Amino acid sequence: MMESRRKYSPLSQVLTYVVLAVFVVVALFPFYWMALTSFRTPKGVYVRENMLVPRNLTLENYQYIFSQRPTLIWLRNSAFVGLGSSLLSVTIGVLGGYAVVRLKFRGNRSMAKAILFTYLVPSSLLFIPMFILMHRLGLINSLWGLMLTYQSFNVPFCTWLILGYFRSIPEELEDAALIDGCSKLGVLFRIVLPLSAPGIVTAFIFGFTNSWNEFLYVITLIQSRDRMTLPTGLGSYIMGDVFLWGPLMATALITTIPPIILFMFVQRYVVSGMTLGSVKG
Repeated sequence: MMESRRKYSPLSQVLTYVVLAVFVVVALFPFYWMALTSFRTPKGVYVRENMLVPRNLTLENYQYIFSQRPTLIWLRNSAFVGLGSSLLSVTIGVLGGYAVVRLKFRGNRSMAKAILFTYLVPSSLLFIPMFILMHRLGLINSLWGLMLTYQSFNVPFCTWLILGYFRSIPEELEDAALIDGCSKLGVLFRIVLPLSAPGIVTAFIFGFTNSWNEFLYVITLIQSRDRMTLPTGLGSYIMGDVFLWGPLMATALITTIPPIILFMFVQRYVVSGMTLGSVKG
């Protein structure tokens, strides 16, 4: 039996490429504007002529943010908190997700739904209780306290994402390993985790992105300038009604680069993790 193939007319192909081109321009234009503004002088930002054309560019904004502001320290703090909180949340998510999916106990299905509902609780309702808790633990103005605070939204999301991926793994594989003498932890580390690598990488990337871009908890818990992260460092370029657009856009561009580079390297795992994790349940 011959397979039916859909034929596209040249006009429909042209319209498809035009629509895709429009989407690409709309998606990339903010980055182009941000990068262009970061290379302009303070007066050049407000000049309407040739506003979209790269002319009279300068590096003084980048010299300013690295010499006059602790941008490298902010970058280090963001990387430390983002990587640390993501690793911790993925570890907890793996153990919690596997327990909910494979361990048979009363209320495990309700717990899976509760995990998702917990993630949907906005941070604006939690930052005051988190501040009180961190104050009693003596972790105010501490990157470790910030890392622990991020578990309130990272752990539910990572657990929910990972348990959806665990459900797509056949139980027969684990049963065969148990028959061969493997323990539950052995099955987890030798069978489940290697097969779940795309889902775990996906959870790590989204957890890192959430931690990297977080703003509310940082301004609530961090009091010293040298322990701020890049998103909160951006606020230091807004002084009343004065906006330092050049340094602001330069720092914003630096803030967006690490997540983009990280996502580009693991894009293949993220796509497979998001699709395979939704096959069952």
